[in-house]
Amino acid sequence: MARTPQRFGELFRRPLRLAAAASAMAPPAGILWLAVAALAVTGRLTASGTVFAQETNAVLAQQLADLPYKILFESYDGDNWELFEISADGSDRRNITNTKDVHELYPQVSPDGSKIAFLVDTHANGTITRSLYLMNRDGSGRKKITDGGREPTWSHDSRKIAFPKQEFSRFNVKDYVSKYLFIYDTETGETTRHGNELIEHLYVPSWSADDKWIFSTVHGGMGFGHAILGIEADGRRVVDMKVPGCRPCISPDGKRLTWSSDDHTISVADIVMTDEGPQAQNVRVVHKEPKMHLYHPDFSPDGQFICFSMGPGGRCAADGPGTQTEVAEMIGVRGPWDLYVQQVDGQGAPVRVTYHPELSNKESEWAVVP
Repeated sequence: MARTPQRFGELFRRPLRLAAAASAMAPPAGILWLAVAALAVTGRLTASGTVFAQETNAVLAQQLADLPYKILFESYDGDNWELFEISADGSDRRNITNTKDVHELYPQVSPDGSKIAFLVDTHANGTITRSLYLMNRDGSGRKKITDGGREPTWSHDSRKIAFPKQEFSRFNVKDYVSKYLFIYDTETGETTRHGNELIEHLYVPSWSADDKWIFSTVHGGMGFGHAILGIEADGRRVVDMKVPGCRPCISPDGKRLTWSSDDHTISVADIVMTDEGPQAQNVRVVHKEPKMHLYHPDFSPDGQFICFSMGPGGRCAADGPGTQTEVAEMIGVRGPWDLYVQQVDGQGAPVRVTYHPELSNKESEWAVVP
């Protein structure tokens, strides 16, 4: 029988659930046997050398199985980028777009779980167009917001979407070739430009819970070489968060920041508001893999877990329809990636929740079920 992603997931989780049950009953011999069985299954799953957290974390696996949330992500399945959804423990993988003529990427779910903003790449006559789209959670009501739109982020009230737009008319896969910041109102359908006309070269913004600040990476723009910024949503203040790295994500309560502090490390820090604006304090490591690249961290709706992508770094060549040549972590670039979930305190090993790195599973987004 072919091992689908769902079957791989069940093979991995079954011994973890048994181990968790055995732990509650606490017979030492039983725990030892089940732990060995869990590791054996992990070994079969990792024969290709793509899994690097070899420990089994039965407690975390059971916690994830009990969560009511979903995780959305982009995946290159059937020579096409599609948006997929899984349960928090990796079960119930489902294609939520099912298109073969366009490539869907970078899903961002509204805080109330009702809508998805995402990117679409279309290829025609040698030209690539990346557009920003919006649809209902069930896939209905799909509509284009704009061509040239880059990574979106939602306001806390699930009404507005902030996004940069590509700087040049010709598409470029690099993440930072953007200009300005725009706000789309889902109720009125109107798009307005942020009042700070100096905004440029932003990527992967994240809107704070109080809707007062938008955090984003900047690369070679606004007087910064490479930095994570806090940008006042309704003002002109720009604050350097003074932490290295990229791809920030703000916790749903607005009190913490997670990001890739370097190629190999997912970190978290507290956000403290001062007279000068937000500051990052008490930086600590969530997970580190010296030989792998870790990117795209995202907080769970309860703020207790972080999902992130892990895969080899380096530059990947275009390998299939709709793929681009660039560093592997960029949107629309295919590389051997899978998703992992870790506790926000970084205790224990993370749990792997996707099982086919050749599908390039990345850019995860937690979602509540509406």
